[in-house]
Amino acid sequence: MSDLVVYYTRTNTTKNVASIIKDELDADVLEVIDKKNRQGPIGYLRGGLDAIRSKKTSIEYEDVNFEKYDNIYIGTPVWASKPTPAIMEFISQNNFTNKNIILFATMMSSGGEETVDIMKKLIEDKDGIVVNSFVIATKTDDITDVTLKAIRN
Repeated sequence: MSDLVVYYTRTNTTKNVASIIKDELDADVLEVIDKKNRQGPIGYLRGGLDAIRSKKTSIEYEDVNFEKYDNIYIGTPVWASKPTPAIMEFISQNNFTNKNIILFATMMSSGGEETVDIMKKLIEDKDGIVVNSFVIATKTDDITDVTLKAIRN
């Protein structure tokens, strides 16, 4: 079985979760890069506003053939109880027909379920099959423990 982990990160937290999944499943990894500067306090605030407003953003990532993967993990930080513009754009640009999708979200404290629900609807609208999802509250959860439990179930 072949797995792909797709993620966007601003502070490396979601990247850390993607790395845990990669190591546990011997998965391939695809980082989505937001071409808009999201660093620092101003980038943080603009990112939250862009997420609230569902603003599009320019992204880049390596070309990948989804056909060779049985499972695709898609991860995002939570911004204002929404997925990041970069992951929203990635989902809009790709075909997930009949692909098994596992969604994950990293958050400081809240908004993870809402974020996953938004991504789930978008993927199911593109005929993808969301088979699982999980949320990690980075302030209180042990990131490794929660991630391993989620992917082993």
